Amino acid sequence: MPAAQHIDIVVVGAGAAGLTVAYSLRAMGLEPLADFIVLDEQAGPGGAWRSGWDFLTLREGLRSRDVVELPGQAEIDLGFSRLDSSSRIRDVLPRVWRSYEDAYDLFVAHTMRVTRVESIRSKSDLLVTARGAGARESYFRASLLINATGTWTTPFVPWYRGMDRFRGEQRHAQTLETVSGFAGRRVLVVGGGRTAVRIALELDRVGAKPFWSTRRTPDFHPLPRFSIASITPIMVGDLNPAVRHRIARLAARGKPMPSDVSVRGIPLTKEVFEGMRRGVLRTRGPVAHLEEDGMRFADGTREPLDAVIWATGPRESARHLAPLGLRDAGGTPKISGGWSRRDPRIAFVGYGPGVDTAGALDEAVRVGEDAIDRLVG
Repeated sequence: MPAAQHIDIVVVGAGAAGLTVAYSLRAMGLEPLADFIVLDEQAGPGGAWRSGWDFLTLREGLRSRDVVELPGQAEIDLGFSRLDSSSRIRDVLPRVWRSYEDAYDLFVAHTMRVTRVESIRSKSDLLVTARGAGARESYFRASLLINATGTWTTPFVPWYRGMDRFRGEQRHAQTLETVSGFAGRRVLVVGGGRTAVRIALELDRVGAKPFWSTRRTPDFHPLPRFSIASITPIMVGDLNPAVRHRIARLAARGKPMPSDVSVRGIPLTKEVFEGMRRGVLRTRGPVAHLEEDGMRFADGTREPLDAVIWATGPRESARHLAPLGLRDAGGTPKISGGWSRRDPRIAFVGYGPGVDTAGALDEAVRVGEDAIDRLVG
């Protein structure tokens, strides 16, 4: 076994959930670098938002609750109310989170990608391998690991016949930083969730000709009566207890998770309503197959296209956990209360559909508290 630094807890990922776990562990008396360490593959603070869309503002992120304040953020004068809400999220969050990491002495190890987690033979500990700058490997011997890697780095593209023959451009929504280059082009957005809706509306704004394809009828959620759609907070993450219980049962049994949009739906804001009225958000139905210069839909109609944007969601970033064999035959890990049922040393934060950022932070605090109990128990 290679020489490894011994540490009680390794936190993988320094997005909102990972930083919240670190803050919670720090608040409960654990010391960074001595008792726990946060390893993050990004080159600096900001998580996946470092390369986010250039058209997504702080105002929109707060309204949809994709962006929420971290615990203790307002107490160190970093509250979002002090910032220009028209600023781009990818410009704001890296600065705020850098100050947050510094203020609470979290000592996040950036540019450290965890590549492998395995059991140490005849021991109860984990061996965590991380690769830093220059491909240099570091090793950590840990009692517990909290996986807060999110999903943004693992885009999913479904297979359709003819994908390799299509001569136009194909991009996944998660690899986009801007859509301005699509101006004047015929672009199909594939996907039935909020991401697809947001991209279709932005394509229309920059002068592209967007089309929309969904597998099923879009699920629009009306806003409360008497609200002003353009400014009212959209609590799409507030799932009713029955839905949350169903998701928890599926996770505990290792069953495939339903899609995020099937759980949370699409908020019917003023912008979305206008997009529907103009025909931008009129779905063409499911994709049948791609052709050299266009798309054939399931109803037999065809549309010539210059590009396709796949807004078809991600998969969880957990390949580094493969040596532990946490997945069952269906390919899904069994999770209860955030912890793996197959290996009680491993926790997942922000796993499953319908877990918005606020919900993930609540879960991160709870998992951090559980980790302390498991260490002393």
